[in-house]
Amino acid sequence: SSSSSLLDTTVPAWHARAVVEQTSLRERQAQQVRTTVLDAAIVELESKAADDMSMADVAHASGISLRTLYRHFADRTSLLRAVGEHLYGSLGVPLEISGPDDIATSFLDAAARLSKRPQLARALVETTAGRAVRSTVRGGRVDAVQDALKPLTDGLDPQTARWATAVITHLCSAASWVIIAGESELDDARA
Repeated sequence: SSSSSLLDTTVPAWHARAVVEQTSLRERQAQQVRTTVLDAAIVELESKAADDMSMADVAHASGISLRTLYRHFADRTSLLRAVGEHLYGSLGVPLEISGPDDIATSFLDAAARLSKRPQLARALVETTAGRAVRSTVRGGRVDAVQDALKPLTDGLDPQTARWATAVITHLCSAASWVIIAGESELDDARA
Protein backbone atom coordinates (compact mmCIF):
# COMPACT_ATOMS: atom_id res chain seq x y z
CA SER A 1 0.00 0.00 0.00
CA SER A 2 1.48 3.32 -0.97
CA SER A 3 1.55 6.21 1.44
CA SER A 4 2.86 9.76 1.59
CA SER A 5 4.24 11.96 4.26
CA LEU A 6 2.22 15.01 5.15
CA LEU A 7 3.49 17.18 8.01
CA ASP A 8 5.81 14.39 9.23
CA THR A 9 2.86 12.02 9.50
CA THR A 10 2.50 9.00 7.27
CA VAL A 11 -0.97 8.75 5.75
CA PRO A 12 -2.39 6.46 3.07
CA ALA A 13 -2.06 7.89 -0.46
CA TRP A 14 -5.84 7.90 -0.97
CA HIS A 15 -6.27 10.07 2.14
CA ALA A 16 -3.58 12.54 1.07
CA ARG A 17 -5.32 12.97 -2.31
CA ALA A 18 -8.70 13.43 -0.64
CA VAL A 19 -7.34 16.12 1.65
CA VAL A 20 -5.65 17.98 -1.21
CA GLU A 21 -8.66 17.75 -3.55
CA GLN A 22 -11.22 18.75 -0.91
CA THR A 23 -12.47 22.32 -1.00
CA SER A 24 -12.09 24.44 2.07
CA LEU A 25 -14.97 25.10 4.42
CA ARG A 26 -14.95 28.75 3.38
CA GLU A 27 -15.23 27.78 -0.31
CA ARG A 28 -18.11 25.40 0.41
CA GLN A 29 -19.90 28.06 2.45
CA ALA A 30 -19.39 30.64 -0.30
CA GLN A 31 -20.82 28.20 -2.85
CA GLN A 32 -23.79 27.50 -0.58
CA VAL A 33 -24.47 31.23 -0.18
CA ARG A 34 -24.16 31.72 -3.94
CA THR A 35 -26.62 28.90 -4.67
CA THR A 36 -29.05 30.22 -2.05
CA VAL A 37 -28.86 33.70 -3.59
CA LEU A 38 -29.40 32.38 -7.12
CA ASP A 39 -32.37 30.26 -6.04
CA ALA A 40 -33.88 33.24 -4.17
CA ALA A 41 -33.41 35.48 -7.22
CA ILE A 42 -35.23 32.92 -9.38
CA VAL A 43 -38.14 32.87 -6.91
CA GLU A 44 -38.17 36.69 -6.94
CA LEU A 45 -38.26 36.71 -10.76
CA GLU A 46 -41.10 34.23 -10.75
CA SER A 47 -43.21 35.72 -7.99
CA LYS A 48 -43.23 39.47 -8.53
CA ALA A 49 -42.59 42.16 -11.08
CA ALA A 50 -39.12 41.07 -12.18
CA ASP A 51 -38.09 44.54 -13.26
CA ASP A 52 -38.78 45.77 -9.73
CA MET A 53 -36.46 43.17 -8.21
CA SER A 54 -33.63 44.92 -6.40
CA MET A 55 -30.40 43.67 -4.90
CA ALA A 56 -31.93 44.43 -1.49
CA ASP A 57 -34.93 42.21 -2.33
CA VAL A 58 -32.65 39.34 -3.28
CA ALA A 59 -30.49 39.78 -0.18
CA HIS A 60 -33.58 39.80 2.04
CA ALA A 61 -35.07 36.74 0.30
CA SER A 62 -31.71 34.96 0.67
CA GLY A 63 -31.43 35.74 4.36
CA ILE A 64 -28.13 37.57 3.95
CA SER A 65 -27.03 41.16 4.24
CA LEU A 66 -26.82 43.41 1.23
CA ARG A 67 -23.08 43.70 1.88
CA THR A 68 -22.69 39.92 1.66
CA LEU A 69 -24.65 39.87 -1.58
CA TYR A 70 -22.31 42.45 -3.09
CA ARG A 71 -19.32 40.33 -2.04
CA HIS A 72 -20.64 37.59 -4.30
CA PHE A 73 -22.10 39.72 -7.11
CA ALA A 74 -20.65 43.13 -7.96
CA ASP A 75 -23.91 44.43 -9.41
CA ARG A 76 -27.38 43.47 -10.60
CA THR A 77 -26.10 42.63 -14.08
CA SER A 78 -23.59 40.08 -12.80
CA LEU A 79 -26.28 38.62 -10.53
CA LEU A 80 -28.73 38.26 -13.44
CA ARG A 81 -26.08 36.61 -15.63
CA ALA A 82 -25.31 34.09 -12.90
CA VAL A 83 -29.05 33.51 -12.38
CA GLY A 84 -29.39 32.63 -16.09
CA GLU A 85 -26.61 30.07 -15.98
CA HIS A 86 -27.92 28.60 -12.74
CA LEU A 87 -31.54 28.51 -13.89
CA TYR A 88 -30.95 26.82 -17.21
CA GLY A 89 -28.47 24.42 -15.61
CA SER A 90 -30.86 23.48 -12.81
CA LEU A 91 -33.74 22.95 -15.25
CA GLY A 92 -31.48 20.84 -17.46
CA VAL A 93 -32.37 22.86 -20.56
CA PRO A 94 -30.29 21.39 -23.39
CA LEU A 95 -27.91 23.82 -25.04
CA GLU A 96 -26.16 21.46 -27.43
CA ILE A 97 -27.73 20.58 -30.77
CA SER A 98 -26.00 17.92 -32.85
CA GLY A 99 -27.59 18.59 -36.23
CA PRO A 100 -30.57 19.97 -38.13
CA ASP A 101 -32.79 17.04 -37.19
CA ASP A 102 -32.21 17.73 -33.47
CA ILE A 103 -33.33 21.40 -33.49
CA ALA A 104 -37.04 20.67 -33.03
CA THR A 105 -36.39 17.95 -30.45
CA SER A 106 -34.12 20.27 -28.49
CA PHE A 107 -36.72 23.04 -28.58
CA LEU A 108 -39.51 20.72 -27.45
CA ASP A 109 -37.35 19.46 -24.61
CA ALA A 110 -36.50 23.01 -23.50
CA ALA A 111 -40.15 24.08 -23.78
CA ALA A 112 -41.29 21.10 -21.71
CA ARG A 113 -38.81 21.99 -18.99
CA LEU A 114 -39.78 25.67 -19.00
CA SER A 115 -43.50 24.81 -19.04
CA LYS A 116 -43.08 23.41 -15.53
CA ARG A 117 -42.54 27.02 -14.41
CA PRO A 118 -44.70 29.09 -16.78
CA GLN A 119 -44.63 32.30 -14.73
CA LEU A 120 -40.86 32.19 -14.72
CA ALA A 121 -40.75 31.52 -18.48
CA ARG A 122 -42.98 34.54 -19.07
CA ALA A 123 -40.84 36.71 -16.79
CA LEU A 124 -37.75 35.64 -18.77
CA VAL A 125 -39.36 36.83 -22.00
CA GLU A 126 -41.54 39.75 -20.99
CA THR A 127 -39.34 41.72 -18.57
CA THR A 128 -36.06 43.56 -18.92
CA ALA A 129 -34.58 41.66 -15.99
CA GLY A 130 -35.80 38.37 -17.42
CA ARG A 131 -34.29 39.09 -20.81
CA ALA A 132 -30.98 39.86 -19.08
CA VAL A 133 -31.16 36.45 -17.38
CA ARG A 134 -32.09 34.70 -20.63
CA SER A 135 -29.41 36.47 -22.67
CA THR A 136 -26.72 34.64 -20.71
CA VAL A 137 -27.80 31.37 -22.29
CA ARG A 138 -29.50 32.64 -25.43
CA GLY A 139 -26.27 33.49 -27.24
CA GLY A 140 -25.01 29.93 -26.85
CA ARG A 141 -28.35 28.55 -27.96
CA VAL A 142 -28.36 30.77 -31.07
CA ASP A 143 -24.83 29.60 -31.90
CA ALA A 144 -25.89 25.96 -31.46
CA VAL A 145 -28.84 26.40 -33.85
CA GLN A 146 -26.63 28.17 -36.40
CA ASP A 147 -24.03 25.41 -36.22
CA ALA A 148 -26.70 22.72 -36.51
CA LEU A 149 -28.14 24.41 -39.62
CA LYS A 150 -24.80 24.78 -41.44
CA PRO A 151 -25.17 21.54 -43.44
CA LEU A 152 -28.44 22.95 -44.83
CA THR A 153 -27.41 26.59 -45.26
CA ASP A 154 -23.88 26.21 -46.64
CA GLY A 155 -25.13 26.07 -50.24
CA LEU A 156 -27.34 29.16 -49.90
CA ASP A 157 -26.31 32.72 -50.57
CA PRO A 158 -25.19 34.36 -47.29
CA GLN A 159 -28.22 36.65 -46.92
CA THR A 160 -30.72 33.82 -47.41
CA ALA A 161 -28.74 31.62 -45.00
CA ARG A 162 -28.82 34.36 -42.32
CA TRP A 163 -32.54 34.92 -42.86
CA ALA A 164 -33.41 31.20 -42.68
CA THR A 165 -31.25 30.75 -39.59
CA ALA A 166 -32.81 33.78 -37.90
CA VAL A 167 -36.35 32.54 -38.52
CA ILE A 168 -35.65 29.03 -37.26
CA THR A 169 -33.73 30.36 -34.26
CA HIS A 170 -36.63 32.64 -33.35
CA LEU A 171 -39.20 29.89 -33.75
CA CYS A 172 -37.14 27.73 -31.38
CA SER A 173 -37.04 30.27 -28.56
CA ALA A 174 -38.72 30.84 -25.23
CA ALA A 175 -40.20 34.03 -26.69
CA SER A 176 -42.02 32.04 -29.37
CA TRP A 177 -43.19 29.50 -26.81
CA VAL A 178 -44.68 32.28 -24.64
CA ILE A 179 -46.39 33.89 -27.64
CA ILE A 180 -47.79 30.58 -28.89
CA ALA A 181 -49.12 29.73 -25.44
CA GLY A 182 -50.71 33.15 -25.09
CA GLU A 183 -52.22 33.47 -28.54
CA SER A 184 -53.36 29.88 -29.06
CA GLU A 185 -54.98 29.51 -25.66
CA LEU A 186 -53.19 26.19 -25.33
CA ASP A 187 -52.16 25.23 -21.84
CA ASP A 188 -48.46 25.70 -21.12
CA ALA A 189 -47.55 22.04 -21.47
CA ARG A 190 -49.20 21.77 -24.92
CA ALA A 191 -47.85 25.03 -26.34
